[in-house]
Amino acid sequence: MERIFKIIERVLAVLAGIALFIMMVLTFVDVIGRYGFNKSIFGSSEMIEVLMVVVIFAGVAFVTASDKHIKVDIFAPIIERHAPNLQRWIVHIFSLVIYAGLTYELGRHMLDSLLSGKRTAVLDFPQWVMPGAAVFFSLIGVLLFAAAILATKGRLEKIDHAASGDTHGPEL
Repeated sequence: MERIFKIIERVLAVLAGIALFIMMVLTFVDVIGRYGFNKSIFGSSEMIEVLMVVVIFAGVAFVTASDKHIKVDIFAPIIERHAPNLQRWIVHIFSLVIYAGLTYELGRHMLDSLLSGKRTAVLDFPQWVMPGAAVFFSLIGVLLFAAAILATKGRLEKIDHAASGDTHGPEL
């Protein structure tokens, strides 16, 4: 099961990287076309917006699931001395709740956009596509992050017992 999650994480990272590369090439070609040949790419700004959603939300899903996000440790050393695993669990649960709440709100926005029937100004995309992609990647991220938290539970218990000198492991 962990292998499947690692594959999904890798797919998300590669997808975010590909979308970022396409954004970069599209912007480069658009600028060269606009200033060099007086012809820009039609709808490039809307295409870049869609690609940005993929970069941001696939990237956030990957980073959160693999626990590779930037951390600011202001109070962490103090808390870790007194309750190291409590701090880790609180941070993980808090992050999961916030991420799930964000996904829920994105889902509401997607439904509002879907029911309104509005379309984008230039390329005539349905407006629900961008929040829909955000919901899709965020839902994958929430599920991966929840699975990662559950998978680390046993390892954290072993660390707790090893630190306290208990060599028998957790009691059932």
